[in-house]
This record gives sequence, C-alpha cells and structure tokens, in this order.
Amino acid sequence: MSDPRPAWLPAPIPFGGDWDTFVRTLYGIFEVDFKTSRPRFRGCAVWHDRRVEADDKFGFEEGFWHLISRDQWVFDRKTRRNEKQRLPELTRAGRLPWARPTIDYETDPVIRVWNSEAQTKRGPSVRTNLWIVDWDYHVVLERQATLKFGDVFMLITSYMVDMPGQREKLNRSYENRLKK
Repeated sequence: MSDPRPAWLPAPIPFGGDWDTFVRTLYGIFEVDFKTSRPRFRGCAVWHDRRVEADDKFGFEEGFWHLISRDQWVFDRKTRRNEKQRLPELTRAGRLPWARPTIDYETDPVIRVWNSEAQTKRGPSVRTNLWIVDWDYHVVLERQATLKFGDVFMLITSYMVDMPGQREKLNRSYENRLKK
C-alpha cells in the first residue's frame, strides 16, 4: 500500500466492536452513495441488486451485503455438509466508503480499468474492473441493457485484494483484457 491515499479516497470506517452499529453506519454511507445520489459510470446509471432476503433482520439489499461480506464455506451440523454462506468481512466492510469514489474517479491513473469475460448464472457477460492497485481495492461493474432505461451498470461487488493469488489473477486479467 502506498502512502498517501489519493485525496478522493476517504478513510476506512473502523469496526468499534458493535456489529449492529457498524452495519447501520455502513448502510447510511451506502444509501448516500448508491441510493440517494444516483451514481453514473461512463454516462450510464449505476444500479445495485435491490432484492432483500426474507430472513434479513436489517432489511438491507443484496447489493449492500455484497460490498461488506464474502462467500465462505461453513460446516452445517444438521446436513453434515459444507455449505457456502455469505459472512461479514470487517476489512472489506470498512472500505465500503471507497466504492463510490473508485467509480467516480475511474480516470485517475491510480485506478486500472478494464473489461473481462465472466461466467454468470445468466451465461457469459462482460464485467468492468476498477482496481486501485496500490491500495488493493477492486470494484466490479457489469453493463446490462434494460428496455425502459437503456444501458445501466450493475454494481456487482467490491473487495480488498487480500487472498493469495488474487493479485496475480487480477494482473493476468488486466494483461489479457478485452479491447471493448
């Protein structure tokens, strides 16, 4: 991580020990950055997944949870199998305030921006990667066409590049980027 942080990149939000307070603080930032102010990327609206899980005690959208949690394998004693669950990740969550500025300042030279192919549940798609290399932060958007609103970018996720091999994988993707 280089120093100093770009002026447009806010300080991370520290976890103070109280999950409910922390998650509500983060959601307040998410509301301002992605719901109230209607962000745009390359002239298109940026949307997020607005679905809410029935058992979500907070009533927060899936698009929010994908910015602060990670899929992890957990052993379920009832089924006696490993199952994938989305669990909070404090480092990732604390950097939620970085998602919007990364999109807004995509032309800053500290951000690598490129398209790559992804296999999704709906089939192949092209995703736009925004990676602040020196700060190990990655935002993923996906361009989608809508009948009523034209093209939009869906905010897929954002995360810290903190797992072994992630940096190499992103570097390879960048080197092999699509010219679209």
